[in-house]
Amino acid sequence: MRRLKIISNVRPFLPVIIGLSLGFSMSIVRMPILHEDCVFVSEEHIDRKLNSLNAPKVNREYAPAVYDSLEDFEPRIITDPELKPKKIVRTRYISTELGIREKLVSSVITSRDTYLTMAVAMNKTFSHHMQKVIFFDGMTEANQEPLAAPGMTLISHPDNSAVRILAQTLTYLHLKFKSEYDWYFLTTDSTYSQADRINYIVDHISINRRLYLGKPNSYNDRLGVVNYCNMDSGFIISRLLLIDIVPNIESCLQDSPPDISAGKWLGRCIKRATSGAVECVDEEENVQDILIKLRCYSLSNDFTYSNKQKVSCATKGIFYHSFHIDNPEMNIEGETSAEFESAVTVSGVTSPQIMFELHKRFAQLEIDKAYKEIGEIQEEIKALAPKLPEGERELSWPIGINPQFKPTNRWDIIVWDYFTEEYTLTCPGEVPKCDLSGVDKLDIQNILQIALDRLNEKYNPQGLVLEKRKLINGYRRFDPQRGMEYILDLLLTVIIENENEVELSHRVNMLRPLSQVEIIPMPYVTESAKVHVILPLTKQERVYFEAFMDKYAKICLNNDENVALNIVFVYDPETAERIHQDDIFSEQKQLLQTYEEGKSDAKLIPWVSIKTEVPSQLKIMDIVAKKYPTDTLFLLASVAANMNTNFLNRCRMNAIPGWQAFFPIPFSQYNPEIIFKNGQVPDQIDIKPNNGHFDLYSFDEVCIYNSDYMTSRTKMAASVSTEDSKESLVDTLEVYDVLIKYSQLHVFRAVEPHLTRRYVHRNCNHRNGQEIFDRCDRSNAEGLASRTQLAMELFPDEPKKN
Repeated sequence: MRRLKIISNVRPFLPVIIGLSLGFSMSIVRMPILHEDCVFVSEEHIDRKLNSLNAPKVNREYAPAVYDSLEDFEPRIITDPELKPKKIVRTRYISTELGIREKLVSSVITSRDTYLTMAVAMNKTFSHHMQKVIFFDGMTEANQEPLAAPGMTLISHPDNSAVRILAQTLTYLHLKFKSEYDWYFLTTDSTYSQADRINYIVDHISINRRLYLGKPNSYNDRLGVVNYCNMDSGFIISRLLLIDIVPNIESCLQDSPPDISAGKWLGRCIKRATSGAVECVDEEENVQDILIKLRCYSLSNDFTYSNKQKVSCATKGIFYHSFHIDNPEMNIEGETSAEFESAVTVSGVTSPQIMFELHKRFAQLEIDKAYKEIGEIQEEIKALAPKLPEGERELSWPIGINPQFKPTNRWDIIVWDYFTEEYTLTCPGEVPKCDLSGVDKLDIQNILQIALDRLNEKYNPQGLVLEKRKLINGYRRFDPQRGMEYILDLLLTVIIENENEVELSHRVNMLRPLSQVEIIPMPYVTESAKVHVILPLTKQERVYFEAFMDKYAKICLNNDENVALNIVFVYDPETAERIHQDDIFSEQKQLLQTYEEGKSDAKLIPWVSIKTEVPSQLKIMDIVAKKYPTDTLFLLASVAANMNTNFLNRCRMNAIPGWQAFFPIPFSQYNPEIIFKNGQVPDQIDIKPNNGHFDLYSFDEVCIYNSDYMTSRTKMAASVSTEDSKESLVDTLEVYDVLIKYSQLHVFRAVEPHLTRRYVHRNCNHRNGQEIFDRCDRSNAEGLASRTQLAMELFPDEPKKN
């Protein structure tokens, strides 16, 4: 019985045991055969194998066992004591490390006579559409002064020959940009170039081609028939072709006829360098056409493909069209020939005026083309609408634009702003009605004119002329999914053909849609800059200083942050007179000494004192800025601010010298006596609706470089003539106002969750100007508590009756 029980327990594992036994048996049988094959491996065989793989040769002194016993051969790491490990240097940009190149660099051949006229006109109509544009000219004398024009890059070659200028330009492009760009466009300053069409061409052709694209011409040479691209019409060459021809440029210059033109010389040189494989063409295969051909080829060989399914296999290449102006008095606005309207470049431009007229004409052609494409897409969307699922067939207006935002609750409703031509009901502060001014007034005037133009475009073919009498009502709101929406109730005068006039009220719905979002290239910055915190301290803010220093010590002093604190004690005239008898900041200065004890000189906290009747940001910055170099990064802070490492890094990254200043919007705590009256005030300020709000009226924190502040301050001082006016501006402007009015910097303003502020009642002063006073007063009003909490203070719950 026991034996049967054991067999029944082992029986499920019998297949596994039999399989393992067979595996071991087969391995033992095959082992001698494999061993015999290993015996025939020789030293020469190993050397040949290593050489074929380009592997480093094995040194017998370091590894004699490799050759002594081939049977016991084991791979081992061989180290050379003379070799030193190389330091890995990472590239600054990911695109450089991945080998990602830009698309196109444009080169314009100019001359010293036309650079300040034709080249400038071409730059204004061409460069803002292109990634990089460089102008090239020649110099007849070595000591000639280089020309200069703002916003343009000019490279002067030490030769005035057209052929040599082109040769040296190609060499320059090869040396500087062969690893950065895929395509190179070359033209002259007497040629108008349609930038959008050039970009379209390089975006739709393959980069793995040796391409010479332009307007083909030919001539007979001792090398045979040479096809070249007309230099006046411009041409595009690929990176691979440039790499091939540049090493042959010197031999091409020596072998070329003395009176040859630049375009003919380049075509001849390309023919020599490529053995006639590449010549000028005006048509290239579209990348999409290649995909269509592959698809159609695969379908033609697929026997399961149904004949009922139709796939368009028609392809359309990329063409380089050029137009030449034979008559300088040609009517550019009235030119409607297909050759002109499809041109990529227009040669024969003799004046900047013609260049600008061409740009206007081609810009209008592109606008008309865009409207036509929009109409076609809208018709296609209409045709597809019946095929959509139930509930999704209703199309939004305008067709193709995102539908209106649908609020999920009453707090998400986007409010409409009411306006007329003279006033609006959406005003800053608590003012119920204010006059339209500034950009708001320009916006309303512009939208009214557009509405009238669109109405006349629609009804003029019917013989009606519409004139605006007045705007009855106007409404607008900004929808983040669509753009700025308008509803206009217009009182119109309709003029009929028989000169009868009729008054008509008409409602117009309009939308200014969000255009294509562009990525603005920003200068490279790091998080290594040292931040100099500027802390002004007034008499009313003394009680908050200890809490600020406690937070600053935990974040910066104890963690060795690359931060330096600079304190400005602000005295009024009365307290300044008694500074030796009774210094109101004596306790704060004593506290600073406590923090400095045991610290190195680098950790000392400097401070200065100023006396003023009207404290202002500009007075404080004027004193501090003179004591530091121009490359210093300042953080102007308030005594209520709670800074942390994340915010300091954000300050370093968002303040860019010569480019941008950062004004963070802090999360300000509500009055603790209202929101925490039944409990203890927490040390940490949590970002919650009941704890505080993002204070849009606070401009106390500023991240800016000293050079940018000094430049803006200098422009402000130059704008006024008298000393009284200068003193008035200093008292009534903040740093934000100065940058907006007197600088070209980007002013970056955004909510900053890593910057919190303890509740402090701000001291508002009428002498700082009405605008600053209103901001201060509004900040105090909204900083007390939320509306619900204030309502509970005004109308507390009645006590329960027993």
